[in-house]
Amino acid sequence: MAPIRPEEITPAYKAAVIVAQLGTAAARPVFAQLPNEEIQAITGEVARLKEVDPELALEIIREFITYAAGTRMAGSGGLDVARDLLDMVFDQAEADEMFEKMVSSIAEPPFHFMRKMEHSQILSFIKDEHPQIIAVVLAYLPSDLASSVLCSLQDETQGEVAGRIGLMGRVNPDSVRLVETVLKRKMSNVLVTTESSYIGGIDPLIGIIQRTDRQTEKVLLESIEEQDPKLAETIRSQLFLFEDVKNVDDRSLQLILREVNPQDLAMSLKGVSTELHEKVLRNLSNRAAEMLEEELELMGRVRRSGVEEAQGKIVAVIRRLDEKGDIEISAGGGEDDFVV
Repeated sequence: MAPIRPEEITPAYKAAVIVAQLGTAAARPVFAQLPNEEIQAITGEVARLKEVDPELALEIIREFITYAAGTRMAGSGGLDVARDLLDMVFDQAEADEMFEKMVSSIAEPPFHFMRKMEHSQILSFIKDEHPQIIAVVLAYLPSDLASSVLCSLQDETQGEVAGRIGLMGRVNPDSVRLVETVLKRKMSNVLVTTESSYIGGIDPLIGIIQRTDRQTEKVLLESIEEQDPKLAETIRSQLFLFEDVKNVDDRSLQLILREVNPQDLAMSLKGVSTELHEKVLRNLSNRAAEMLEEELELMGRVRRSGVEEAQGKIVAVIRRLDEKGDIEISAGGGEDDFVV
């Protein structure tokens, strides 16, 4: 059986696969609702089908049933229709399993309605709540949005909330419903709750911290260290910090330096370790290294906030290059952890 090319999997082809699987009896009332040209297109594809890869057929049927379940127009879809379709095609055990997965996949996660809100709006609703409630909400939000809300909290609250997110694990759905109930007093949205899921933890916390500015990052880490030194150590081992530049391999560092503003580079090196300073100089041309040294001498004393801002810009460049795949970084590692 020759494999079908991706461009051949047209809507008409998919419809033909579904018709072939359901049989003529089920197809008859469907065809009665279609214009002649569409019936001709589908039946033509049915005639050309011959053999269909079972895995491809199953994927097409799953796509169709998921779409049918998500259709909200009266009489045209919904979960009941999707369940009936599954029962027509699969045995009861497989239909039950697919229906459960489908319901889970199309259900909106907790606090889904907040994803389209401005961070300032979210802040106004949750800023006076208990840190644990705030932590649960932020753990469900995208990292960018959660980071903006976290940065807008009071300093003493930031660290406590971050620490709670990092230590959070599997959350009882009743607890999530309780949080939603609290917020429903302030909002009139109808929320959809998913089954118990693993939220929070190190990964989302690192994603939030990485999107904060350098000063907030420092405050958060110090606050978390006061609450749980082991957690802070774990976060630092996975979080790329400016001092980790000394571990970047030369080829990657040269690529990074080409993307960095010379003034930011000079500012970022004020007060860093000799090892890091020399590492950067070795990866610049002789002329560029001389100009950098001259810039550093002319700067004199500078504010620490200015240094941290410049370092934050360079770390942002590194993370951007890493996300594009131009380099690969692994915080806290050595030479082998950074490759082009």
